Amino acid sequence: MNKIVETEQQAQSMRTAAQNEAKAAQAEALRQGKELLEHARKAGNEEAAKLISQAEAEAQALLAKSEQQAAEKARRLRGDSEEKMRAAARFVMERIVDSV
Repeated sequence: MNKIVETEQQAQSMRTAAQNEAKAAQAEALRQGKELLEHARKAGNEEAAKLISQAEAEAQALLAKSEQQAAEKARRLRGDSEEKMRAAARFVMERIVDSV
């Protein structure tokens, strides 16, 4: 009879130990899952910041190129305008000289 009670106590101890191990394994899995999630979130935020930075740099480069092209076009237009004004002034002077 003592042997049966002792065996039942051992079985109960084993069940309790197994339940404790299962709870510990579950808690560890939950901790690792949260850690992985936080790591993924951090990596995602870093990647997003990197992509935003790259997009801003590309936008700055495009803006600088556009400003340079606009300035060059303005210089050409000023040059064309000045040349046309000189031609118009010559035309007017020729008309005046020819009419005198």
